Amino acid sequence: MNNPGTGVTATITEGMRRARAALFVVFFAQGLGFGSLFARLPTIKDRFGFSDSTLALMTLALPLMAGAATLLTGSIVQRIHSDLVLRWAILANFVALVLIGFADSFAMLIPGWIVMGVAFGTVDATMNMKAVSLQERYQRSIVVGFYAIYSLAGIVASAAAAATAAAGWPLWVFLGAEFVVLVPLLLWTGPALVHSRVGGAAAQTAKASLKVKVPWLPVLGIGVVLSSTYFIESSAASWGAIYVRDTLRAPDSVAALAYGFYSAAMLAGRLSADWLIRRFGAKRVIQGCALIALAGMLAVVVAPVPVVALIGFALAGGGLCVIAPLAFAAAGTLDQSGVAVARANTFTYVGFLLGAALIGPIADLSSMRVAYMVSVALAVVIVLNAGRLARRLAPPA
Repeated sequence: MNNPGTGVTATITEGMRRARAALFVVFFAQGLGFGSLFARLPTIKDRFGFSDSTLALMTLALPLMAGAATLLTGSIVQRIHSDLVLRWAILANFVALVLIGFADSFAMLIPGWIVMGVAFGTVDATMNMKAVSLQERYQRSIVVGFYAIYSLAGIVASAAAAATAAAGWPLWVFLGAEFVVLVPLLLWTGPALVHSRVGGAAAQTAKASLKVKVPWLPVLGIGVVLSSTYFIESSAASWGAIYVRDTLRAPDSVAALAYGFYSAAMLAGRLSADWLIRRFGAKRVIQGCALIALAGMLAVVVAPVPVVALIGFALAGGGLCVIAPLAFAAAGTLDQSGVAVARANTFTYVGFLLGAALIGPIADLSSMRVAYMVSVALAVVIVLNAGRLARRLAPPA
């Protein structure tokens, strides 16, 4: 892969432009669907009378199924073209949402939940494969822009869920409306994804043999960065508001801003990141952002007042904005089949699960400040690995 920061550009065809637009739609749909489901979890909890423990198990099951699906996707795309897998999986995702919206019994909810988990993981893996593949064809950084759309979709999902819940919309109407709006758009733009098929001649040879060998050791190195990134994000999403309220004694109205500051800064960073990478180079941007994320988590831990913690969460979000997209781009340099990207994607779920699961128990044994020191330590891990990540994105000598 060419270095995203070299400024070297390829001839951009109309097919590549249409594939990029189609991927924007996929990233938005994926972010909106998942964000909408989690934003309306209280509705699902009330409908089925779930206890907190049962709801926790249900939410734990989704990333577990998604992680298993993303591992399998690496093998599936060696047999079926990635654009076909992605198109069917994203449609299955929205069918599952409608099933969940209509479910009035546990027996009806579970199939929708399983399809949602498997489809989400499959879409996650294939859309990252195709984003990395298309960036390679563009020969300049474009992959972070897709994540900006994903972040924007999560904010839209949260706002839409809040508005429809306040208006008294049933869950099936809310999720059904998303189906009606997005599925036709996905069907219309889906054929253009063929122009972002994964790999070149080497990948086609691998596809013919169905024996793709990707070493696990470099994938593990990238996976450590991804797990660390998503641990920090999960800790901010799951526990940020609780930390600001219970430790720093902020009112609920202020505490609720913790993840909002994190998400807003991440979106702002992602909107400008591709330009910054092209202007200053991937190495400077990765290393600078990693240091900003570390400074942010340190501010969260030492914060004497709520406003310092909110600024810390914002710095963490802004700093981490490029890490995951460029980690996937680095994984894409390991092979042309997409297998390495799919394997690396599995580590995002590991980090997400650990971030949600470990902060609370550690806080119970000590304090929330001590618990957030884990996030600080993982930010250090990201800083230490930033240079290695950048070297993988550098062009061959």
